[in-house]
Amino acid sequence: MIPGGAMLDRIQSMIDDKSTETRIDIINSMNAAICSISSEHIWSTLTVQVTNPGTVLPADCIRVVYVEDGTDQLYFKIGIPSRYASDRLYNYFENMAVTTPLLVGSDLVTSINSKTVTSVTGGFTTALHVGEYISIGENLGLYKIASVTDTNTLVLEEGFRGADVSDPDIPADLTAQYFEIRPEGTKQFLQTDESGDAITSATTKLWYLRKPLPIYNDYDRILLPGNCEAVFIYTCRLMLQSDKYENDSLKRVQDYDRELEKMKSLDPVPQRFVAPRDRMGNRVSFGRRRSCNASSIHSRSY
Repeated sequence: MIPGGAMLDRIQSMIDDKSTETRIDIINSMNAAICSISSEHIWSTLTVQVTNPGTVLPADCIRVVYVEDGTDQLYFKIGIPSRYASDRLYNYFENMAVTTPLLVGSDLVTSINSKTVTSVTGGFTTALHVGEYISIGENLGLYKIASVTDTNTLVLEEGFRGADVSDPDIPADLTAQYFEIRPEGTKQFLQTDESGDAITSATTKLWYLRKPLPIYNDYDRILLPGNCEAVFIYTCRLMLQSDKYENDSLKRVQDYDRELEKMKSLDPVPQRFVAPRDRMGNRVSFGRRRSCNASSIHSRSY
């Protein structure tokens, strides 16, 4: 992991442009690169474990990577159409996303790096909103709510990373911001048995890959392993594309692929997240109606 400011300075020095406008362009491209790379692998720094998640996943969930029950029951990911045809005893799938936020408003007030947000219309309550995530204005981040001070004030777990503070045209204080608690698009989650019936368990343990908060301050760390060279190359590619240098961007694809593999090698996937397979490489199936995989029979050499 490296500070975002180190990469920002490296890119600005490379292109020899220290202007505020270019700085903002680089930060936007860097955040887009980090967001894309975050979904490419099960990074240990972005993997979160929760117990008893219920039927709505945390809003910062990119994807579920592993599910088990407190009684050592393993759950296997299936598609929604497979719900009633699975040969496995315990299954899970990501259900339809949330279409109606838990709470919305358009008068949120906060400051750069502040953990406190306020709303005159508010309506915040501890029972409903602590532990949920809030989206603020056009910001890319999803911020977890740590506590509710009163019906008009929330405290976030991490400070609001709003905009580049070195830009004099962007105020440090933000007002009249649209917000959503449990924003639209939040993934839902369902556990089922082999008959397709929903299972409710208070001891479910779930691991998921989370979306990182955007990088804005020089000290904000890129939560990826090593020197993040793949992030650097991807950011440069995006900058080239924005300047209409498509061919130059394409020339960096192989460099990016190579550096991404290096990053992955620094952070191998834990064994618990690896799908079980037989010696022929086929996924092992668990359940009462196990059927032999045809490929495992006919592909054998005797």
